[in-house]
Amino acid sequence: MTDMRMRADPATGYPGRSYRFYTGKPVYEFGYGISFTNYSYEFEAEAVTSIYLNSSLTPRTPANSHILSYDIASLGSDTCGNLKFSATVGVKNQGSMAGKHPVLLFSRWSSSEHGRPIKQLVGFQSVHLEAGDSTKVVFPLSPCEHLSRAIDDGTRVLDKGSHYLVVGQKEHEIRIIS
Repeated sequence: MTDMRMRADPATGYPGRSYRFYTGKPVYEFGYGISFTNYSYEFEAEAVTSIYLNSSLTPRTPANSHILSYDIASLGSDTCGNLKFSATVGVKNQGSMAGKHPVLLFSRWSSSEHGRPIKQLVGFQSVHLEAGDSTKVVFPLSPCEHLSRAIDDGTRVLDKGSHYLVVGQKEHEIRIIS
């Protein structure tokens, strides 16, 4: 109980804390709740698949890593502001009863190595749907905030390469390209 490190430590068998870093089998997934109906999700077909950074920006390789990353502070607020986009998720109540449901949008990386979280919550909205009804939920996202991570020294970086938006069992890949 006195060890509150967030990240897992495979060398000692420490499992990590919070849904972001816990490597064991959870009793309940983060966001799991009781419902009398089932929901399905789909990302909109016209969703963003690539984010292009200015080719004059120089990525760096954090210590003990082979991952090319961009320092968020070096990108600046103008660049970060220009990278903003929206992800639209279709939600359908598949059951025979009406229900209120939290739609949880997570981001994850292709791997959780080098201190990356397994996943992180980037947005949520509650919807109420009658049986058989559907709706669209729009999540405004900023790659500098929602797709970045903190490295060992606390610096926030945006990794080059694949990132995934996840809702339920559905995933949508977004590539950071320079």
